[in-house]
Amino acid sequence: MQPDEDQQQPSASDMSDKAAHPVPEVRDAGPDAMKDKPVRKWEKVDEASDESFPASDPPAY
Repeated sequence: MQPDEDQQQPSASDMSDKAAHPVPEVRDAGPDAMKDKPVRKWEKVDEASDESFPASDPPAY
């Protein structure tokens, strides 16, 4: 006996894709959003680097 279309369970591939790619917790850029506050004043390059993370290229300043 086939289940009704509106009562079908998600397929194994649907469920494994979500388990394999959990959504990471992401913070806003900038020193105000950091858990541990910086010990020195942030400069323009610090801000640009934090905003571009996790990109591999450094800012062009």
